[in-house]
Amino acid sequence: MNIRNATPGDVGAICNIYNYYVEHTAVTFETIPVSESEMKNRMSEVIESGHSFYVGEAGGKIIGYYYTHRWNNRCAYSTTVEESIYLDKDERGKGYGTQLFQHLLGHIDQNEVHVLIAGISIPNEDSVRLHEKFGFTQISCMKEIGRKFDKWRDVGHWQFIFNPLPKKILVLCTGNSCRSQLAEGYLRHFAGDKAEVYSAGVETHGVNPRAVAIMKEDGIDLSGHTSNLVDEYRNIAFDYVITVCNNARERCPYYPAGAVKLHHSFPDPAKAQGTEEEITACFRDVRNMIKEYCKQFVENHL
Repeated sequence: MNIRNATPGDVGAICNIYNYYVEHTAVTFETIPVSESEMKNRMSEVIESGHSFYVGEAGGKIIGYYYTHRWNNRCAYSTTVEESIYLDKDERGKGYGTQLFQHLLGHIDQNEVHVLIAGISIPNEDSVRLHEKFGFTQISCMKEIGRKFDKWRDVGHWQFIFNPLPKKILVLCTGNSCRSQLAEGYLRHFAGDKAEVYSAGVETHGVNPRAVAIMKEDGIDLSGHTSNLVDEYRNIAFDYVITVCNNARERCPYYPAGAVKLHHSFPDPAKAQGTEEEITACFRDVRNMIKEYCKQFVENHL
């Protein structure tokens, strides 16, 4: 597919694509077909405001288009842009939507745009799947916000953030001695600059030297870590709070408002008994369990 800047000569094809959705679907909340003169005015407004309007061609005809526009006229929203993509009804399911989306993301000036917004009439599985394929996440659902074809319609908003601020993650266990220290180390390792990671306890027992040694074996340095009380971080707005033992979940004095709370109880290797080799093997097993959990957490949440 060839993707190029739209011109006034394209409005006929664009109207043919768009007006199908106006007349036959709830994808758009417009109810009256758009004239070519009106579409030409809309295109001019988009382009003159410095935003994008592109068409995709295949087989000698225009089979889709996309454009962006300012999401809200208030000045503080100036770096937030809304996008819309439409395909010819007969060209869906052929990968053209993916190509248009790749082009859209590749032509966004990230010095000017921080957030992309998509408003989607629900249900619309194809559009939701396409947006989430490219990393958009749902941030709202407005119930019964529109009425079309004698039915109340919901609208959801999906968001993509360019260069998002790091997520703040707090890992809790009883004494911030072992398990939470291991998790902090691995979360920092896997998340990189995507997250700021802290660990704490409802008590402080000091960092377990065996935890430091077992992580050094895997190339992660905990030698500079300290054992901290959860109250020290009370003023930080965490995005995630992860408890890694049942005691911490039960005794934690507070959870930050708005934080996603996750729990996974790991065995406490500090309670291991036996020979030095047996104790080390226990620490290694728990370390590997925590490592896999942290890896999956980063893949699924960051």
